[in-house]
Amino acid sequence: MRVPEALHLKLIVTIVDRGKGGRAVDIYRQERLHFEYLCMGMGTASSQILDYFGLAEVEKDVVLTLVPKFKVPSVIAKTNEALNLKKPGRGILFTIPLSGASSHLPKVLCKEDGSLPSTESEETKMEDAIRYDLILVIVNRGSVDTVMDAARAEGARGGTVLHARRVGFEDAENLLGFALQPEKDVVTILTPRAQKQAIMMAINGKAGLATEARGILFSLPVDDMIGLQTPVSPSLTEDPGASGS
Repeated sequence: MRVPEALHLKLIVTIVDRGKGGRAVDIYRQERLHFEYLCMGMGTASSQILDYFGLAEVEKDVVLTLVPKFKVPSVIAKTNEALNLKKPGRGILFTIPLSGASSHLPKVLCKEDGSLPSTESEETKMEDAIRYDLILVIVNRGSVDTVMDAARAEGARGGTVLHARRVGFEDAENLLGFALQPEKDVVTILTPRAQKQAIMMAINGKAGLATEARGILFSLPVDDMIGLQTPVSPSLTEDPGASGS
């Protein structure tokens, strides 16, 4: 039986300062979304960006949540209201479409509050154009600066790092012909689609498989996004008559 489009699942990714992930989880529980996963991350924004946003630390909470497509607008609205994500520096939330999921998940996520839509007309329409992509770079531990220096050279503003450990790497070593370090960093960079290719090419040149970083890159489409604003250039806000130090 074909699952109605409105019940197709998306992955909501919420990135906020350390300690605030619990507030996002509380919101998702109120919305009867019972599959939340909290990861510890590290922000990679430059000190200039951190100063602009008034951020004192770069430690992050990364909350992964499954949500039916038709509930995305209300969940985003309530999360933004609670966490004020439209204000620079408060965090980022975006959704990634899923191509498949366990068959029972949509029913579990909808049946408790009776929110299952009755017709296709009640489904949320996906935007005509997907404007953002999520770049994921898996590199040897200690290579994050190399990745971010290359990404910033092509306009990336920052990213989030998750620590990981490779398993079953012996087979890959035999195929690739060189040793692989098991300790990995996963660098995630949210970028406008127009910049994605240039950023990925720059990272691959500096931290790809042919380098000491042994980086593997791929990207995912992003549907909905809130919290990623382009900061105004300081030169546009300074008093022309003011002198710098």
